[in-house]
This record gives sequence, structure tokens and C-alpha cells, in this order.
Amino acid sequence: MKKKAVSAKDVKDNITALKGKMLQIKVNKGRKRIIKYSGEIDEILPSLFTMTIVGEKNVSRLSCSYSDVICGDVILTEKK
Repeated sequence: MKKKAVSAKDVKDNITALKGKMLQIKVNKGRKRIIKYSGEIDEILPSLFTMTIVGEKNVSRLSCSYSDVICGDVILTEKK
């Protein structure tokens, strides 16, 4: 089944709506390495966005581009 085409503007609008909320972040690092973080979106810039990670010793900030979200390398879900 084909995925629906998504534009960078749509992704940016969705990420702007999630700003300030606690998120579950899954990052695909390749070779079956998926790392999970908890955090919130801190800053939204024209070509990327930054997140503050909580509860992690080694990582305190994470930056991702909108193309990472479009490709599926970064998955953001709202924590309940």
C-alpha cells in the first residue's frame, strides 16, 4: 500500500501543534537501532526543530529536520 504524500509545510504545522506537549520520540538510527526518548519540542526553525529530552543522562537536546519526519526516521507521538 502506498503512503500518502505529505508536504514539509503540513509536517511543520503538525509539529507546531505539538509544541509544549510531552512526547514519545522514536529515532531510527539504522541497522535496526531504534532509540526512544521522552521530551518536548523546544524551538521551531525554518529547516529543523529542536527538542529537550528528559530523563536521559547522555542526551539533553535533539535536533531533527522535517525530512526526517517525512521519511519516518523520527516518529513523534503525544504522551497521555
